[in-house]
Amino acid sequence: MGTFGLRSTLQVPDLIIFGSGTLQELGVQARRFGTSAVLIRGGGSLERSGALEKALSYLLKEGVTAHEMGGVGHDPDETQVMEFVERAREIGPDLIVGMGGGSVIDTAKAVSIIATNGATVKDYWEGRAFTKPSIPYIAVPTTSGTGAEVTKNAVITGVGHSFKKSIRSELMIPDLALVDPLLTLSMPPEVTADTGLDALVQNLEAYTSKNAGPITDTLAHRGIELAGEYLLRAYHDGQDVEAREALSLASLYGGITLANAGLGLSHGLAHPLGIGYGIAHGRACAVTMPRVIQLNYPARQEKYDRVARFLSHSGNASEAFERLLVELGISTQLGSYGVREEDIPGIVRDSRGGSRGYNPIDHSDETVAAMLREML
Repeated sequence: MGTFGLRSTLQVPDLIIFGSGTLQELGVQARRFGTSAVLIRGGGSLERSGALEKALSYLLKEGVTAHEMGGVGHDPDETQVMEFVERAREIGPDLIVGMGGGSVIDTAKAVSIIATNGATVKDYWEGRAFTKPSIPYIAVPTTSGTGAEVTKNAVITGVGHSFKKSIRSELMIPDLALVDPLLTLSMPPEVTADTGLDALVQNLEAYTSKNAGPITDTLAHRGIELAGEYLLRAYHDGQDVEAREALSLASLYGGITLANAGLGLSHGLAHPLGIGYGIAHGRACAVTMPRVIQLNYPARQEKYDRVARFLSHSGNASEAFERLLVELGISTQLGSYGVREEDIPGIVRDSRGGSRGYNPIDHSDETVAAMLREML
């Protein structure tokens, strides 16, 4: 094995455009794919901020007609995705634009691939493979946390909101990620905290993953550093453009690193905690992170010691992460979110597979259950 350790790969969109004010490039970039677009978005915040009007004007200026599909919530379900798929097929657009938070970006990703491949979300959950390229897709994030604009999966909720599950394919990677940090200025403090923690945990888990390598380590290292330095600044002053730029970059790095290195136990637990107790995804990832660091420390001592320095001037990584949560007003006691001891077996069961497989230390369900009981 060489000096730099493990083999490393990197899959990213064909083009990433990053920087404050880059939304104005949307029309020019969209015109590369054609003149008819479906624009998938969330609720009213995009309209209230004026960003939607700007985006539509930039598209129109370049002769691109946009058909809007709005109303994507925090946990888009398979029914809404399939409704959007049918509408997209009727329109037959040259491209799709997803503009919003991670749920919007994922919904648009799913629509763009299923519209060309046919079948249903459920079919792909059950193992059907995508064989045809998606409709060309431009992802425009308005939050800084998920990094969904550069990943190859989409998290969709089952009917009845009883579970979340991903569909994934290399064919789902957006053609263009257009990341304008100014679009995140309108995020309220609580959303800033939750999404910023998502970016931080994604970088941290990718950095310590079994599948980490020199390329992803470089990006994750910087992503942790940026989130550690600027998250509290953005939380206390949402108009701090420098802090917003830093978090948007941390989020971008987190998306790239998770897509290429995988994640870990905290993300494995986040889905059942989020869907079962209404905890925002980034927060659900973060509340277990201090204990997960303690579990994993023997396998990644040097990396976690480096993380501690990024997050704090004293203490170990677990303590530093917990102090950050305290400063953000976030509890790590699962009981405060409504989790009961009798719920733990179900949470552990629903966390199996996926992200847990990349955790740097192998662990049993019993180990995870004991950890959760200590967190009640």
